[in-house]
Amino acid sequence: MTGIAAASSLEVLALCIGNAVGFGGTSAIPLWVAAMIKSSRLSAVEVGWLASGELFLQAGSVFGMAMFAKRVSPRRIASTAACVIVAANAMAMIPATLTLIIGRLLSGVAMGSLVAAVTRIAAHRADAQRILSLMQAAMVVLVSMLFFSSSTPIGRFGPAGVFALLAVAGAVVAVVSRGLPDNVAFDVDTVRAASGRKIAPLLGCVALTLVFVGQGSVWNYIVLIGNGLGIDAHTLGVLLALVPPLAMLGPLASHVLGERVGLLWPLLLSLAVLATDALLLVDAGSPFFFCLYSSVLNVAILFFVPYAIALLGRIDTSGRFAGAAPAFMMIGGSISPTLGGKVIESAHFPALAWVAVSCITLSIVLFSIAVGIGGIKTSLRELQK
Repeated sequence: MTGIAAASSLEVLALCIGNAVGFGGTSAIPLWVAAMIKSSRLSAVEVGWLASGELFLQAGSVFGMAMFAKRVSPRRIASTAACVIVAANAMAMIPATLTLIIGRLLSGVAMGSLVAAVTRIAAHRADAQRILSLMQAAMVVLVSMLFFSSSTPIGRFGPAGVFALLAVAGAVVAVVSRGLPDNVAFDVDTVRAASGRKIAPLLGCVALTLVFVGQGSVWNYIVLIGNGLGIDAHTLGVLLALVPPLAMLGPLASHVLGERVGLLWPLLLSLAVLATDALLLVDAGSPFFFCLYSSVLNVAILFFVPYAIALLGRIDTSGRFAGAAPAFMMIGGSISPTLGGKVIESAHFPALAWVAVSCITLSIVLFSIAVGIGGIKTSLRELQK
């Protein structure tokens, strides 16, 4: 048996940058939305529809590319997407409403295609979990840099300043995408062992969606939870500013642990921590514990994601579902604000935590079933024999 290939250093660099830029487009939306409303270029309602359209097309693009572009070279997808990102954001900088709309929607499609391509490559590497951990860390770093460096260009150029940063990021991806492979090979024995069990990756994707529904239901209302606990606005702002750097511990810990105890057990442990933390967060007794539990909420999810996508890569016989994993994450994230809002209207924050616990508990069951019926090796050591 020939083991699944590990990734080269250049490939890992390209995957990290590509993933960071792909998700960076989503993270940049609050920046250009605020700048556009402030400049009165569009009304708040119009800006909201445009942002929703970009997010919808990004999720749709991830799903479409993963499901229907399996035979297309992932390097070609990534390099083409990077060029479109540059062109689309350049279009959005033109002071005309039509070019703005076309540019943002095209950028959403391109960002989604880029995320699908790099995820598809990483998920089917022998060292997938470690690569995905680095990709998560790179994403956090890039998003932090984007928020830190955007104030000056936004101050001078308005929303065009954000679009310029995204265009530059796309150009960087266009260069480093040369390090990506033309195709992704499957391990023959793994595919044969999992033959006829196509339901396993679907269950895994549903479980992934539920995790993001649960986590997002709490995180989207983190400011209201802090207010409800009696934390003043200034202190709350300081505490939440500490969360992103502390969240880096998640992917770093995931990378260090690797697959020493396999993929499933760290995944289940992170979900148990996430569920417990949601219950503790809504009843935090002091600002210190509020900051601690808010950080753990993000540490746990960033620790979980590399294991979840790597696991999907092992149980995915078609090569489609693992690449589509970010789309399921986005779907879960899009459901959570609406669900959380309805819960808050009819109950209070403890009920919100129990919604999260219910979603996460069901995801634990589904992940366990998916591995049980997948019939494949989930250990890196086994794959490399």
